[in-house]
Amino acid sequence: MDAFEVAVLFAIPGFLGLIVLEFAWSKLKGPDTWQHQADAVSSISSGLTYLVLRTLGFGVLVISYDWVAERFTVGEPVVAGAWLYALVFVWKDFTSYWVHRWAHANSFLWAMHLIHHSSEEFNLPVALRQNALNWFSYGGLMLLPLALLGVPTEVVAVVLPVQFFLQFWYHTQHVGKLGPLEYVLVTPSQHRVHHAINPIYIDKNFGQIFCWDRLFGTFQEELPEEPPAYGITTPVRHYNPLMIELNYMGRLLRDALTTKRWRDRLAVFLSRTGWRPEDARMRWPDTKLDYRDPAQKFRRAQPLWLIVWAWLQFAVLLLTAAYTLANLERLSGPVETGFLLVVLAGVVANSQQLMLRPSLLAELLRVGLISAIAVSEALSFTHWGPWLLPLQLALCLSSLAISWRLRSPVTQASPEAGSLGISPGRGV
Repeated sequence: MDAFEVAVLFAIPGFLGLIVLEFAWSKLKGPDTWQHQADAVSSISSGLTYLVLRTLGFGVLVISYDWVAERFTVGEPVVAGAWLYALVFVWKDFTSYWVHRWAHANSFLWAMHLIHHSSEEFNLPVALRQNALNWFSYGGLMLLPLALLGVPTEVVAVVLPVQFFLQFWYHTQHVGKLGPLEYVLVTPSQHRVHHAINPIYIDKNFGQIFCWDRLFGTFQEELPEEPPAYGITTPVRHYNPLMIELNYMGRLLRDALTTKRWRDRLAVFLSRTGWRPEDARMRWPDTKLDYRDPAQKFRRAQPLWLIVWAWLQFAVLLLTAAYTLANLERLSGPVETGFLLVVLAGVVANSQQLMLRPSLLAELLRVGLISAIAVSEALSFTHWGPWLLPLQLALCLSSLAISWRLRSPVTQASPEAGSLGISPGRGV
């Protein structure tokens, strides 16, 4: 188990505690930022998808610090001390500002970052919307100076998850401006601006821990006369994290195949976010969201029992993922992979039920995986692990029955709030 996975096991209870606290405060004190609970399930499920695929080692082109350090370290490693951890933290945060800024500026990079902005709500679960497919990760290159200085990989392995998890708390509407801290740290007010699609707010406030924006001209204060509207201007109208992640990359591929000029086919991926070849734009026109009209926000009209079921199903999936992470060294490779794939299939099945478009393929896949694990590896479980098998099997069979029910014509005719019928895609 690497440092990130250890950090996750400690972070999960803290995240869940803060989410429950925000939910209670939202309902008791207001404003109610938890009206769209299907969106919250989607957000937290995105975080679970990120965790599963990261544990499975999924990635297309990933340049890690380990890879850089092995090739570019000069001389003896630096002796680790508190000063070194602080230095690495500041450098990591500084480079993260630029990585984040570039992610908004280039179409290919935006395709990976879009999921974090895809929610039209703003609450703590939104922080968990993370890029899970990892098409291209070059953060290790940005840490090259640390490798040249001989900073041990162990130091970086500790700092990276700390810097990452500290970005969770400011995804909330329940904390106002924080006085002098606004000049030094990223605050909820600043990050609300970053997630907003109001023209004055787009592509502002890229900082993650420290407010680098004030130094580099990208800072925008939250204005009382301009309340933020959240999301992306050409929205992805879906609850399935994988569908959201694949959406914009699919649009880029579609434009590259549609346009007739070879130069434009390459430019689709290398251009500034939002640029499209004229012939592709004519054939596949964008329909923009009017941020001033709340009625255009995406929402499916799920019955209350389906929302309750979605939370229950997510709780079992999270329990399964936590058990797998905590026992990576005890479980055999097939069980570890199988359980993580069960979680991934469960996320897809759960989110498709919330879309009122159930995926029987995902349901059957996880039933098959659980059955195979139960037959071949049941004796390898420890502690309370054996209870996961019947629990997961009962969950899978119940979910299969619910998916079958949702396929009925009456259920499929349920209305969709704010439906525009527009093609998915932040200021693009």
